[in-house]
Amino acid sequence: MNRRAPLLPLAVGFLLGAVLSLAGWRAPPGALLALPLAASQPLAPAAFLVAGWLSADLARAPPPPGPATEALSGQVVNVPAPLGDRLRFTLRTEDGRLVEVLAPSLEWPLAAGDRIRLQARLRTPPGPRNPGAADPRERLAAVGVAQQAEALLPPVRLGPPSPLAWLERGRERFAEAAAALPAREAALVRAIGTGDRAALDQPTTESFARSGLAHVLAVSGLHLVVVAAGLEWLLRAALLRVEPLAARLDARRAAAALAFPVVVAYTLATGAGFPVVRAALASAVLFGATLLDREGRSSNTLGLATLAVLGVEPGALLDPSLQLSLASVAGLVALAGPLRAALPVARPPPGAWRARLVEPVLAGLCATVAASLATAPILALHFRRLPALGILANLVGVPIGTGLTALTALAAALAAAWPPLALPVLWACWPLATALLAVSDAAAAPSFAVLGVASPGPLLAGVACALALSLARLRGAWRWGAAAGFVACLALPGPVRAAAARQRGTLEVIFASVGQGDAALLRLPDGAAILVDGGGTFSGGPDPGARDLVPLLRDLGVTRLAAVVVSHPHPDHVLGLPAVAAAFPIEQVVLGGGPPSEAVAAALARLPAPRRLEPGQALERAGVRLESVGGSEPGLEENDASLVLRVTYGRTALLFPGDVEEAGEAAAVAGGRPLRAELVKVPHHGSRRSSTAPFTAAVRPAFAVASVGAGNRYGFPHAEAVARWREAGAAWRQTDGGALRFLSDGETLREVPAEDALRPLALWRERRGAGGAR
Repeated sequence: MNRRAPLLPLAVGFLLGAVLSLAGWRAPPGALLALPLAASQPLAPAAFLVAGWLSADLARAPPPPGPATEALSGQVVNVPAPLGDRLRFTLRTEDGRLVEVLAPSLEWPLAAGDRIRLQARLRTPPGPRNPGAADPRERLAAVGVAQQAEALLPPVRLGPPSPLAWLERGRERFAEAAAALPAREAALVRAIGTGDRAALDQPTTESFARSGLAHVLAVSGLHLVVVAAGLEWLLRAALLRVEPLAARLDARRAAAALAFPVVVAYTLATGAGFPVVRAALASAVLFGATLLDREGRSSNTLGLATLAVLGVEPGALLDPSLQLSLASVAGLVALAGPLRAALPVARPPPGAWRARLVEPVLAGLCATVAASLATAPILALHFRRLPALGILANLVGVPIGTGLTALTALAAALAAAWPPLALPVLWACWPLATALLAVSDAAAAPSFAVLGVASPGPLLAGVACALALSLARLRGAWRWGAAAGFVACLALPGPVRAAAARQRGTLEVIFASVGQGDAALLRLPDGAAILVDGGGTFSGGPDPGARDLVPLLRDLGVTRLAAVVVSHPHPDHVLGLPAVAAAFPIEQVVLGGGPPSEAVAAALARLPAPRRLEPGQALERAGVRLESVGGSEPGLEENDASLVLRVTYGRTALLFPGDVEEAGEAAAVAGGRPLRAELVKVPHHGSRRSSTAPFTAAVRPAFAVASVGAGNRYGFPHAEAVARWREAGAAWRQTDGGALRFLSDGETLREVPAEDALRPLALWRERRGAGGAR
């Protein structure tokens, strides 16, 4: 490659241009005039910046039409991802729209290139649930998808299966063959071998996330490099051993030419995720350099792969897996060599025993540290945690995972031909899979295995990545300053937000969006946090505690909970709490309602021993009083036995009545204790039998907030309940569109933007006496 034309600055320019567009900046009309700057080498990065900006603008989907049921026909444009007994894929319809589809599987597997027809319910993708949460609508719009569709029946093919369906059938055969192994090892082998994660259980996924080995579990650039490099080495060795071929062919070029088609097939067979595509493009560059007898450069290879991926799909930049892939490779290119040179151990001469035994360990350690530094800001941005033992786990686990990757790739190829052929190789995979699981579990087990951090936000995460990658080029005080800035970007966002909330000196309540369940966070004037209910689901599915509450609490800078109040022991109020208890110390638990079911009792057992608040009893802290005003009267059962909690601060009050309905509301009114409140959490999500006229008249709130899930099967909130609260003078709010946030200074209550909870300057402006009204 031409050393006078480095590609990495061009790729960085294109990447920054895409970032500008994805951040909401639109390219000016005259931006095209900057493209001729590419003819000048010093100005070429500016031209590529404009090109990235324009490409991301053009790729964005237009605003979608409203929800509907529609017959869709078109072509599958990506590799379908299995989700249990269903598939998720992107369909390009006959009129050119891109739609993300969730549909039942077919008897003969669906593949990219298939033309199909299906009847589906269309909907607009949801926005972010809570402040700082991922935005599915923006991510899909960036890649041109404006709507999602759910098909109740399997799609119908409009022609013969795509040739790529044979690859999908190969994945199914590999899953059949892997069933010969124990369930956990089989799921791991399927995930590493073909990217099929359908059989992975939640504990295994969590173990790999906590240990820092998640990149080994999911098919990524590492796996493709192992397959590509291993295959090229095997082919070259085989060609050199066949004398007639060795005399006629250049073994290196022939091996590269033969390996490349296999790399393409592997990329498609494992799902063609962005990291694998990036690695496949890099492999193509290296194989091409071998065929053309040219020297390859790591920076040029990374730059070309980045340009190719983002040139085709600029919105892929919002995909965390691509961000991690690019950051890790950039870390290897920029830092691995300097880190090895900085070690006080000289490189041994080739052929020495230290070159075979010690040097690979040192090189692996430096590579792991380099990749870990570069990817830490991305992990903090999306996952709010850093694996404390990740470097050690990778040092031990990556060699095992490398061997397992090679064997599972071979087993998958054999199973595609005939599943029994793969059995001997799968038996060889068994001890490696068991060892890898043991390493991950050991690294994930300690309580200190994960460092919980607040998301730094995209800007600070980008700054932290840039500082990490610059460490090798800086010297002296500049290097120490960059290292301090890197640590500050990751460590300070949460404490700064928490300090701003303490200085504000007001009572804050955030109604988190947790689907069809209840969860509200109280932040007291002294900064202490109290959680009222923790969400959960009756039928399983994603844990709202891990998905919604833990990230929100970390982003807010919460480090412990002064109390957790459980209105009553039902799954939609409790099952999210174990994840919260695992992440944060809880000083005390208050429990209302009757006896719990077996599943709920198991969840409550992972929390501190609860206490009861009888009517008239209260907790007090920082001028805030949490008083029981109902829920323990004789004869009340199930929902009606919910704790009715009144939170007062100065002259303002909030009411949390759990899931009480007619009997529970009547008992609270008859109890004679004050129910008047400026804000009420609507009882039982707004069911018909709740929110009775006497109760709404006794509360007379300014705001009524219903915790409901979007499109929930119960039809909550019911129109009758909504009407009764509006008749009582309340402004109606509900959480299916995202979190809601309110502030009280003790005199007035006001609604404030939920997203401002993560903006320290906005928190400072909200301080006591800064204004606002009921």
